[in-house]
Amino acid sequence: MDAFATPFVQGRLRNATLAVTVDSACAHCGRPMRIEIDSDLNYRTGGQGCRPIVFVPDIALAELAAPSIIDAF
Repeated sequence: MDAFATPFVQGRLRNATLAVTVDSACAHCGRPMRIEIDSDLNYRTGGQGCRPIVFVPDIALAELAAPSIIDAF
């Protein structure tokens, strides 16, 4: 989740457009993949045959019982 939050939060704090690149691998087949996320929460994926499902979990902050939002993920 930090890869999504970092460019969004830092972009707002700095009033700048930022991006993060995550190099990973498919948990199913092991093929490498790349996900780029910018400060507007737009994302791009790359890698041969790479079509990951990208999502941000929905947290009801008013009902959060965990000590922090990080613990909810």
